[in-house]
Amino acid sequence: MVALGLVMLVLAALLTLGIVFSNTDPSNAAAFGVSLSNVSIGGLFLVGVITGAIAMLGLTVMLGGSVRRRHKRVQAKQEVRTAHGEADALAQENARLAGQLQEQGRSDRQPPTR
Repeated sequence: MVALGLVMLVLAALLTLGIVFSNTDPSNAAAFGVSLSNVSIGGLFLVGVITGAIAMLGLTVMLGGSVRRRHKRVQAKQEVRTAHGEADALAQENARLAGQLQEQGRSDRQPPTR
């Protein structure tokens, strides 16, 4: 999979370079009220590629953060479940020991039989 991804990246880079260097005709462009003149079509394509790369980087960072956050949330829930289980076990042990203590108290109070 990594090799296939690397081949695809190299092919995309070659295609981008081919488009940039083949389309040198000047044209006009406007974006957000700013007008640019004598801009090559290849240059506009390159700006689009860079914009797409920045968008993909932002998406990757966003998805990576959400995966990390979910992993931490699952881990925290698991720790809470473990703590509740330990608390239940300790409560049962406490009840058992309290029962033993009461039985010992009763046997200590009874007079010895002759």
